[in-house]
Amino acid sequence: MIARLGKEINHPDSICYWAQKNNIPVLSPALTDGSLGDMIFFHSYKHPGLVLDIVEDLRLINTQAIFARKTGMIILGGGLVKHHIANANLMVRG
Repeated sequence: MIARLGKEINHPDSICYWAQKNNIPVLSPALTDGSLGDMIFFHSYKHPGLVLDIVEDLRLINTQAIFARKTGMIILGGGLVKHHIANANLMVRG
């Protein structure tokens, strides 16, 4: 989803733009949390066919952790994303 946002934004001031342009994954397991989630909710009334796979980023986080040679975390803040990264690392070595 973030890659699609980068493609649609198409502006060099956007981090999402550069990540998409360089094929760098930007994960957002809490995409629907906050104002973007609200906009998706309101948009879905005019476009009821809109479906987002909110588990896709979780699968990628877990898969990257499982197959990584080494893992680690640098935490600036906390919350939901921190928990997903910590949980992915638990799946690797418990």
